[in-house]
Amino acid sequence: MKSEEPVELLPQRVLAFIRQHHLLLGQAKLLVAVSGGPDSVCLLHVLVELSADLGIKLHVAHLNHQLRGAEAEADARYVAGLADRLGIPATVEQRDVGAYRAQSRTSPEEAAREVRYGFLAEVVRALGTDRVAVGHTSDDQVETILMHLIRGTGIRGLRGLQPESHWQPAESNLIVIRPLLEVSRTETEQYCAIHRLVPRTDTTNLSLSPLRNRIRHQLIPLLQSYNPQVTQALLRTAAIAADDLAFL
Repeated sequence: MKSEEPVELLPQRVLAFIRQHHLLLGQAKLLVAVSGGPDSVCLLHVLVELSADLGIKLHVAHLNHQLRGAEAEADARYVAGLADRLGIPATVEQRDVGAYRAQSRTSPEEAAREVRYGFLAEVVRALGTDRVAVGHTSDDQVETILMHLIRGTGIRGLRGLQPESHWQPAESNLIVIRPLLEVSRTETEQYCAIHRLVPRTDTTNLSLSPLRNRIRHQLIPLLQSYNPQVTQALLRTAAIAADDLAFL
């Protein structure tokens, strides 16, 4: 994490990260997945600021999973309105994740993920591109590493999320990029506040039912009582694991 740097420098940091990892090499269009929360709203605003430097045209995608009723519908309206104010075209749709889960017999989180990425693959294909930017932060990285450790993992799991990864549905190859992977969740919230953005709050993030939420709200605070710098330690471990895996 680089939270000691002024949040005003966040766009420059994201630009450097994109160039360092060649996330947009030769791309003319980029789909941005926007849930309406602080991370994705920050990502969209930063990419708008950087679009001229990167030479890209943006398109927003938002999916209503039909799991949170009126709250989810309000999220969809918010994202559509935000895209309109920023002058960015948007695709806002809905899918019945509950029905898909019943059919596929997967967990709620996995069902939502599969439906969401299937939707994003459809949109990138329609746009004539192959990649989507998502708002995963360094906090998501730490949570992912801990999830892998709890379930059992090797070097590949220890490296956690990557700046770029591939998701391969039946009909296309979707490239997922994570420009905020070295940005903390606190920084995205601060960025939104500075730019007078008012992101939405997903109340399901407060539920302790999903493992990720229990890690976020219970395990990480407990680990910080043993080592206040535990998140930085886990991020270093992930970087070492990525280097080792690349060498192997």
